Amino acid sequence: MSSKLQNFQHKSRNFWSRKRCFWTGLVVLIILTAIAIPVGVMFGREKKTTPRSSVLVPLYVYPYPGAWDPLYTAIASHPKLQFIVVVNPHNGPGAGSLPDGNYTREIPRLNSHANVQTAGYVSTDYGKRDTKLMLKDVDVYSNWSSHSLGMDGIFLDEVPTQYNFSTVRAYEQVSLEIRSAPGLGPDSLIIHNPGTIPDARYLALCNMTIVFEGSYDTYQQHNLSDTIKSFCKDSGCVRNSLAVVVHSVPPTIDAKVEKSMLKDVRKLAAGVFITSLSTDYYSSFGQSWGAFVQDADA
Repeated sequence: MSSKLQNFQHKSRNFWSRKRCFWTGLVVLIILTAIAIPVGVMFGREKKTTPRSSVLVPLYVYPYPGAWDPLYTAIASHPKLQFIVVVNPHNGPGAGSLPDGNYTREIPRLNSHANVQTAGYVSTDYGKRDTKLMLKDVDVYSNWSSHSLGMDGIFLDEVPTQYNFSTVRAYEQVSLEIRSAPGLGPDSLIIHNPGTIPDARYLALCNMTIVFEGSYDTYQQHNLSDTIKSFCKDSGCVRNSLAVVVHSVPPTIDAKVEKSMLKDVRKLAAGVFITSLSTDYYSSFGQSWGAFVQDADA
């Protein structure tokens, strides 16, 4: 064999050897990358997002023409954000079978939006109100559906926190009435508002419980975030069954601080309402309404 041929074969072997090394290295790199990405996800390197919460609106604003426009604007501007709207004509449905003309004009507008659920307000006076009167209110709201005013559920206000057998039995009766009422739909929404953490035995009687209703200062001072987390750990409740309402947020508070608080609340509860109003918290929308809804949809 000539020296030229031997030299050519030697160079050829080196070329193919280097080429094999290149492709082998590339394959190894691809495999390592495929392994590294899931491992990074497993150990939390992926970007974490704040869970979405519904905006729970205590709509105690009388519907004069234009009075509910801030709500309509928010609903239309944030179609992916869910709104649970509590309708309260007169500390309940009122004395008549139907509310007045302003309500009969506006409620169908609320119900026309796919991202809105409406709930009729019922006072319970911490279990002291006659059960028959509570059941009557539920029936009135149920009958609204035949007049294009249908509610998706009931908001039971002033629910007690302490366990009492006869009281729990009364709320069981009301819950059964709500769930069987033909005008409230097959999956009736039941919201309890004790305004603080209740005895866990009340949780099974509703879909959602407001475990805090109070001022911004109270929420901060009592470290309620940890309290609510401990309650869920002990009772087995889940985030989707809880709501938080915070009023009297100082108008001078830094926007970043307010956004941070809202993120913390969204991690705790599936229903949220925050307002800067310090009196008549639910009788108007307040200056912070638009910013709150914007942040809730972030």
